[in-house]
Amino acid sequence: MPIPKLIWLLSLLCFLVAAPLSANDDLPYVAIVVDDIGDNYPRGLRAVKLPGHVTYSILPHTPYGKNLADRINRSGREVMLHMPMQPLGDENMGPGGLLNTMPKTLFIKTVRNNIAAIPYIAGINNHMGSLLTQQSIQMNWLMHELNDNNDFYFVDSYTHAGSVAFRTAQRFNVPSTTRDIFLDHVIDAGEIEKQFLRLIKRARIFGSALGIAHPHMETLLALEYWIPQLAAEGIELVPVSQYIELKNQRSPTWQASLSPSRKAAKN
Repeated sequence: MPIPKLIWLLSLLCFLVAAPLSANDDLPYVAIVVDDIGDNYPRGLRAVKLPGHVTYSILPHTPYGKNLADRINRSGREVMLHMPMQPLGDENMGPGGLLNTMPKTLFIKTVRNNIAAIPYIAGINNHMGSLLTQQSIQMNWLMHELNDNNDFYFVDSYTHAGSVAFRTAQRFNVPSTTRDIFLDHVIDAGEIEKQFLRLIKRARIFGSALGIAHPHMETLLALEYWIPQLAAEGIELVPVSQYIELKNQRSPTWQASLSPSRKAAKN
């Protein structure tokens, strides 16, 4: 082989090895949402310092919500609104909760007040909602409202297997996706590690996966360790808005031998 051609090939090989991985390549990718931001400042601040393009979902009308939203925005990460929705049980949703007994005018007013309470929001996901996300009428009201603002996306936290939220968002042409794995449904270091490994496995099988976590100390410690491992695993962490765009753009070339397992779990 002539020497110039050999040098060219070696240079090309070095470039390919050194080239940064990009979500434009056919690589698996994940999004990680940290919910329940706004009530606890020290934990919220620690969450904001997590590495990578974590997305943060902030509860409305919380004492530290606006401050943390400002910090998240200045760090170049994405802010979501964690919209409180009625659960099946009697858990406290916090302020701004949406109920299935609300008349439409009060429902829409509450949605708008919650959106106005948090600056910089790019999208919305449900806080609790195992009852409300099953209600077609109320989900129609919500998605019609979001459809009027094309800048918002919606993530179905999938807290109940009977949720119609994602299907309704799709019908109203709201950019949307669903949660795949709760990373800390069990607040235990070993269990969180297992769930993170499930997130990686799912991304490899299906090409993408979305995990939801919460600012528990056990979770934050786990994320501080595991998020930097994603790149070593050949998986890219992307903001939720990009996650949705990529899922819409990529052709379904990822073949799955396992069925999705998304236990509807929380509230």
